[in-house]
Amino acid sequence: MNIKQKHNSALGGVIQVVSQDRIRRLEVCTQFSNLGYTVIPLAEANFSQSPLRSGADICVLLDQKITSEFTFAVDHKKQQSLIPVLFYFPALTNETQKEVLKSGQTIFHESIVPFAELKPQDSVDSIRRLLDSAIKYARLSKECTDLISELNERSSRRLIGYSQVVQTLRDRIADIVHLKCPVLVQGVPGSELSLVAEIIHDSMFIDSHPLIKVNCNTLTTENVERELIGFYSHEDSSYSDEPVWNPGRIEQAEGGTLILDQVDLASLPVQGILLKIFENETYLSSEEKQQKNVNCRIISTSHVSLKDLVSQNQFKKKLAAILSESTISVPRLNDRKEDLALLAEHIISEVAKAEGMAPKLLTLDGLEMLKKHDWTGDVQELRNLIRHVNLVDGSPRLDASSLSPWIGTEMISNTDSLVGMTLREMEQKLIESTFARCGGNREHTAQMLEIGLRTLSGKLRSYGYPPRGGPDSKRRFTVKRAA
Repeated sequence: MNIKQKHNSALGGVIQVVSQDRIRRLEVCTQFSNLGYTVIPLAEANFSQSPLRSGADICVLLDQKITSEFTFAVDHKKQQSLIPVLFYFPALTNETQKEVLKSGQTIFHESIVPFAELKPQDSVDSIRRLLDSAIKYARLSKECTDLISELNERSSRRLIGYSQVVQTLRDRIADIVHLKCPVLVQGVPGSELSLVAEIIHDSMFIDSHPLIKVNCNTLTTENVERELIGFYSHEDSSYSDEPVWNPGRIEQAEGGTLILDQVDLASLPVQGILLKIFENETYLSSEEKQQKNVNCRIISTSHVSLKDLVSQNQFKKKLAAILSESTISVPRLNDRKEDLALLAEHIISEVAKAEGMAPKLLTLDGLEMLKKHDWTGDVQELRNLIRHVNLVDGSPRLDASSLSPWIGTEMISNTDSLVGMTLREMEQKLIESTFARCGGNREHTAQMLEIGLRTLSGKLRSYGYPPRGGPDSKRRFTVKRAA
């Protein structure tokens, strides 16, 4: 190809030209330079480490013998941008081309394919268009990669802490976020499994996509299909006698994510229905009277190893295999106590904002007490503790004296103790536990709760406690601690 005049590229761009033949390399670099590109001539390139020199957009290979190392690589683990690689050989037979592509694809991984082949007989405009197309593709790829990395970083900031186990968790999320296969998030009770599931969802999508949750503990053989697939109802039909279709969770999650929360608590009959849906990735829509595809990502959470449940015949083996194609283990709070200061401060700020109060100051002796405690209820226990002390203790500080009466108590340690309770029940539990902490002293209890003594006595009487001054009114109370 002889170029006697410049046909400048509108994009410009930097092209890395690789050839062990110095004369051939110089010739092509001159040709590309005349087209308006900046060129970086190289005798060789190490594709297994850094395919491109800094600033280069694309790579053009001139030697057939080095094509076994070529890449149009996507390193998913590092979220590396796509690197377009073009071939520009003097002559290449069909058989030779097949061998080149075959060797190149087997030397790396499945996503390796060449971007394009430049031919000596191609016109100047044709070569320029191919180069511009490759450069544009590379820049768009880099822009997408940067956006995804920024999104992942923003989402992973919701994981509070800088311990090694938390960083490993962030890396694991980054590894699997691009995959479409089901993910199982597992950890001890009280660990933030739902938060991790939400972070995976948020990291997958730049724009808004549905995130739908279903608590498997509430699913029964009678309601599982209604919940997941949908049902007709006459109750919502205000303007017509025709029944109204209520879409199920799978349809609501279309294009997004369906979270199967506490999947380990699903009964065996419910598991059978889940298996039928997710094994075939289809379900029978009562609305359209036909099979529909499951078009959402499935993320399950479990506090128990599904493998252990399978060995105990409490979970269907096939369903466990489907749901746990990729797994993430959330570390225990006891294994990352170096994160306690940051985590406690974060929860203190959250609680204060929710209650419309000034955040308490966590003191050194308070932090030391938190670090010495065995967090059987994990992060949820810490959250319960801070929320409770914030409500019952008027001190501006969160110190050892304000924490010691409550830390480790059953009310705080039991992560499910407040789940599903009404406000009235929560109020009763708070008053009774404070009354027990104060040893049955009503004055101290009323002062701590910042309510009137008469109001407290009325509440206690409604809970079945004897009136003040009556039989057993001065009995001692103890704060029950978790085993």
